[in-house]
Amino acid sequence: MTLRVAIVVQRGRGAGAVISPLHLARGLAACGLHVQFVCEPGSDVEPLAREAGLEVHAVSLEPKANRENARRLVEHLSRHPVDVVNSQTRRDRTALSLARLLGQLAPPLVITWRGMPSTFPLKNWAQSRLAERTVAVSRAVGEALVRRGTPRRRLAVIPNGVALERLDQPVSDELVAEWRSRIGWDPSRRTLGIVARPKDQAVVLDALSRVRTPIRLVLAGVDPSGELGRRAAAVAGPHVVVCLPFDHQVRPLYELLDLVLLPARFEGTSQALLEAMALGKPILASRAGGIPDTLEDGVTGRLLPPLEPGAWADAIEQALARPEMMAGMAARARRVAREEYSLDRTIARTRALYEEVLAARR
Repeated sequence: MTLRVAIVVQRGRGAGAVISPLHLARGLAACGLHVQFVCEPGSDVEPLAREAGLEVHAVSLEPKANRENARRLVEHLSRHPVDVVNSQTRRDRTALSLARLLGQLAPPLVITWRGMPSTFPLKNWAQSRLAERTVAVSRAVGEALVRRGTPRRRLAVIPNGVALERLDQPVSDELVAEWRSRIGWDPSRRTLGIVARPKDQAVVLDALSRVRTPIRLVLAGVDPSGELGRRAAAVAGPHVVVCLPFDHQVRPLYELLDLVLLPARFEGTSQALLEAMALGKPILASRAGGIPDTLEDGVTGRLLPPLEPGAWADAIEQALARPEMMAGMAARARRVAREEYSLDRTIARTRALYEEVLAARR
């Protein structure tokens, strides 16, 4: 009998918290599961899921409408029954937990935490007991959930996986040239990039005033008209900062980056970090959240204090001055990402979890 699962996502922007569940859903479907991808109508991820050949259901969940959201999901699942429901984001997690509390959700519930938890401990305690299993995408996320009341016996740590078939497709010279034009690339400056929605990019912007080497910093995923974009425009020479709105087709940009930065504090297992590692890019990242579970300081990259511009400035100068050292770390990071964080491993562990949950229910 084919295992039926609903992957429920309610964040429209194309961040890792949305792209990771999409990769997971595609992989599970390729393994023979019947997968519903339940997402916000009109979101960035909806057409991507349809292009991937998934069975897509657009269900709108409204802010501060938990009962109505629970009703909508319960009605959807009554029309399209599944064996397991896997909640991936906050709004659907709240709605599905409420439906279970009210006795309206029949299939087992698995909730996945993709970032460091920030809920009140009582809410986390309740949700973790209403679900059959809680999945954390890193050890750090899992330990934070346990501190907030999640029973360790109900917790599984399953890191995100990196979709190598997408990264390894050849990148044409024409696409690279197009991205050179988009970022205004020139050989007089070293090119650094942060591929992430707005997080702690301001730390790096502050660090640039202490960096002597001329830098072109690309903030991919940042609206130029927003507050962060305005701060970026104010950075003085010899540096240049370029802000680009989120783009799913960011792969050619990596061909132009001398160094990848990730100054975030609340990552679970960062999809952007895994992709940079798998592509063999030198990386500087924050020693915060789940990042140290993925990147080993001095071995596969450099880990830095998250909110100290001076430390970031020093590390940028050192990394650019010692390319051989950074290349060695990048090569080791490439092996780690491809061997320990393969999407196939994530899919196999997730499928095994679903089967374990169903066996326990029976």
